[in-house]
Amino acid sequence: PGLVRMYGIGNFARPVANKTFFKADKVEFYWHRLGTNLLVLTQTEVDKTGRSYYGESGLYFMAAAGNFDCRVVLDRDGPIHDVVWSPDEKEFVVSYGFMPAKTAMFNHRAELVFDFGIAPRNFVRYNPHGRVLAIAGLGNLSGQVDLWDRKKLKKITSVDAHGASFCEWSPDGRYLLAATLSPRLRVDNGIRIWHYSGTLVYKQDTPELYQVDWRPAPVARFPQRSALSPVPAGIALVPSAADAATTAAAKPAGAYRPPHARTREVSSSSSAPRSISDMAERKVFGATAPSAARVVPGAAPKTPKLPVGASPDMLAKAGADKKRRTRNRSKKATGEGAAADSAAEHPSTAEQPSAVEAAPTTEIDILKKVRALKKKVGQIDSLAKKRDAGEVLEANQLAKIAARGQIDAEIAELNAKIASLAV
Repeated sequence: PGLVRMYGIGNFARPVANKTFFKADKVEFYWHRLGTNLLVLTQTEVDKTGRSYYGESGLYFMAAAGNFDCRVVLDRDGPIHDVVWSPDEKEFVVSYGFMPAKTAMFNHRAELVFDFGIAPRNFVRYNPHGRVLAIAGLGNLSGQVDLWDRKKLKKITSVDAHGASFCEWSPDGRYLLAATLSPRLRVDNGIRIWHYSGTLVYKQDTPELYQVDWRPAPVARFPQRSALSPVPAGIALVPSAADAATTAAAKPAGAYRPPHARTREVSSSSSAPRSISDMAERKVFGATAPSAARVVPGAAPKTPKLPVGASPDMLAKAGADKKRRTRNRSKKATGEGAAADSAAEHPSTAEQPSAVEAAPTTEIDILKKVRALKKKVGQIDSLAKKRDAGEVLEANQLAKIAARGQIDAEIAELNAKIASLAV
């Protein structure tokens, strides 16, 4: 069992209050500003019911006078996300339950006072005067922040702090700062500041932001006003989301480039259309465009992988054929030559067989075709062994076995073609 005891400073012989409870591996203490009340948040490492990966949690209330203690009754199953005391009143707010979570306010007797509703929220914070309450969904949630008037128990507005992982009120209680920090999120780092009326008054983007905080100041320097004040005059407001969207739409959108290629110059040849044979050669020999090549410092250069049966002489011959085709295309300008060249460079609009159906013309293509046919022969032999063993085959399998002669004839024809090209 877990045990929490309170002692008066200087008198540790007898506790003034104690509370015993089960299912607690660790606790967190939340003291009221006056030190008269304590909230004990308990946590277990494992949820034996299997409903939560993060263990079980519970909340207990203790009075420093020792005359009252209880368990705070939460009417929703799930973890407790955040607990905060009001800086002015003897009340506290709890965000709890499986997502979407519930946020509720309790008095100094742990009795429910007000229900803020169910929404994807996991963060609660009073402003220093206790007049405005921020209920937010930070971290892995959407970043929506609801601002509530505590005196009227009415929602003032909602703001969008997308991606924020830090949120804090200014010492005067007027402004709410939200920030996206590294290493929690390494993109879109920066800060945004809202007036509690929902007006965005400041925004600054930073490549990498690790910490941000308000300059400390005593709350007594900023006396609480009888009514919520508007945005002070003279503050340069940040353009609204609609204005920002209009500005972004006016800018021409360039082609997307991955981060590792944004510092390189775009090669003019990399964007030019290539013919089917050019792309096939690049696929066969493992070549890539110069602008997309990635070099590891200190590592040996990669050697192109050749197909089984290919030789360096075939590689050289394929390269010579490519150069010859390039020269021929440059000489063709009009007439039938230009039309043929256009058909070769734009196969999608030409009336010709596809790259898969086209007959192989080079030694590399023929070798690949022979290898594929020999693979089919191996499959047919396996089926024939099953048939001879008495196994019942399907009709399509028997058809494959019957086509063995045609495949052998095609292999012999391709071998003869390789021999004629070698001569």
